[in-house]
Amino acid sequence: MDQLLQNLKVQINDKIFVKDPESSELGQRIISNSITMIHEMGFEQFTFKKLGKLIGSNESSIYRYFENKHKLLLYLTSWYWGAG
Repeated sequence: MDQLLQNLKVQINDKIFVKDPESSELGQRIISNSITMIHEMGFEQFTFKKLGKLIGSNESSIYRYFENKHKLLLYLTSWYWGAG
């Protein structure tokens, strides 16, 4: 069962992101750490600058994946619900 879940990929509308975050290690760190940060501080206090500092990357590198934090939230919501 675990092996089956490892191969599961949720299809997300490609208009939500600039570059697929699942395609790189940095993108995956952006996703996992943004979930934690939004949970801890709330969406209004969350910024790409704070996320960049946490993951040890420039704020501009996050913008290569998402145009803004609202698109990131839409991505996370789509991923959570398995919508595409």
